[in-house]
Amino acid sequence: MKILITGGKSIQALKLVKTFENDVVVLADYGEMPSFPTVNYNFISLGERNDDVIAHNLLNHCLNEGVDAILPLQHFELNELNKSTVLFEEFNIAVLQPKEHQLIKS
Repeated sequence: MKILITGGKSIQALKLVKTFENDVVVLADYGEMPSFPTVNYNFISLGERNDDVIAHNLLNHCLNEGVDAILPLQHFELNELNKSTVLFEEFNIAVLQPKEHQLIKS
């Protein structure tokens, strides 16, 4: 399975990579991202943050990366994705729910 985890520059996201050691992980975040891939994961940029199109932007990146699931770690993303779960499911992308301690406080 291929999983996109948002908040990719955070310690929370990097800790979660170990949880998905048998999967392909894409760590995504807003702004500039490191450009080195590793054996366990790779980084992508979600572009500049635009709260008006959060779900649309995330869906586009999921489709471009061919992911099977997304794990949002930012509070502002979680709310928007919860409203758009059906849309993601139409494209066979599961919206995973993080635990409270995994969320990035901003």
